[in-house]
Amino acid sequence: MALTAEDLLAISQLLDVKLKAEIQPIKNEMQALRSEIQAVKGELQAEIQAVKTELQAEIQAVEAGLHAEIQAVEAGLHAEIHQIKLFQENIIRPQLNTIQACYTSTYDRYKDSVEGYEALRADNEVMKKVIMEHSDRLKMLA
Repeated sequence: MALTAEDLLAISQLLDVKLKAEIQPIKNEMQALRSEIQAVKGELQAEIQAVKTELQAEIQAVEAGLHAEIQAVEAGLHAEIHQIKLFQENIIRPQLNTIQACYTSTYDRYKDSVEGYEALRADNEVMKKVIMEHSDRLKMLA
């Protein structure tokens, strides 16, 4: 038994109708899945946005806290620097001036003394020569 083209066309149409009937629930299910995915996507985007907003608020709070801490540290450093400058001005500089004055006066005294030492040395040399001459003359007299 040979099938005619009309028979084959009728079978094809029956299969098409049957396939369409079978595929339609799958298409409907896929469409439902697409809708669910879109809904989940929307929820996730909303949740991500909420987390992003929350993180930005936390970052701003941390930045504000850090800014306040930095200002406190700066104020402390400025106060310490001020104390150091006062200490230098009131304690260290006067002491350095005293030390400088002592060394300067000592230097002036030594400078003046050195000139006197040179004169003493010259006098001592003259005295040695005179004493040696006198010693030689006394030996000749003796």
